[in-house]
Amino acid sequence: MELGSVSAAAMAGMGFSVLVSVGLPVFLMLYWRKRTKAKVQLFFIGGLIFILSAMVLEQMCHMLVFGLAGDMLQKNFLLTALYGGLAAAVFEETGRFFAAKILIKHKRFTMDNDGALMYGIGHGGAESILLVGIANINNLTTSVMLNSGSLAAQVEELEGSVKTQALQNIQQLLSTPASLFYMAGIERVFAVILQTALTALVYLGVKHAKKQMVLLAYLGHFLVDFLVVALSGKLNILAAECLVAALTAAVAGAAFLFWQKYEHDKEQ
Repeated sequence: MELGSVSAAAMAGMGFSVLVSVGLPVFLMLYWRKRTKAKVQLFFIGGLIFILSAMVLEQMCHMLVFGLAGDMLQKNFLLTALYGGLAAAVFEETGRFFAAKILIKHKRFTMDNDGALMYGIGHGGAESILLVGIANINNLTTSVMLNSGSLAAQVEELEGSVKTQALQNIQQLLSTPASLFYMAGIERVFAVILQTALTALVYLGVKHAKKQMVLLAYLGHFLVDFLVVALSGKLNILAAECLVAALTAAVAGAAFLFWQKYEHDKEQ
């Protein structure tokens, strides 16, 4: 069975995405720890909250909603984007909010200014590793097996729908342009920045009892997810990444301004 081969450019793009999606969060965690002595445990707590809020609770919500209204959502792309943006914002920001409420007063893992950013790196890092890093490690493994010919023999032994699905997955991998793999890595840079900025907004909102900052985090998260999905069919990949970059810059800029307003004098 001849399945084809993955180009060297595509495999390099997968490697780049793995390097960025896994290496960037680890580097930022080590750098921030060395520079500020922030507790590394907050990095892992941020990752755990992401898993609980986005990978467990949000997915359970998706199963319920699509089970009840799947046909309606599938027929209305804008409604799907609206629901997806709302779900992501509600679950992730609520998880962040309760984590901040608890950790700001926690005796052992107290979330101070430096710790809040460490938590944000962990939240964004878990998303980066789980959604892009692992996927591209799998893509690389599949590509090596495909190019060596060993995968063809394994697929040949499959039967029925399992074989059909395997062939579809392989064809999708072969047809994906190399540029998309590189863009996946670049997009993770923006995502980690965004998640850290959102954490800063929620942390400041909880610490200073400013509900508007927490609401801004919900709104910012919703707008990013909603607009990216809603405009995905109308923008090419480069334009989509520029949109993500602009939205990330807006949220990060707001977080920076609030940080300067409420924390700058204390840090002097």
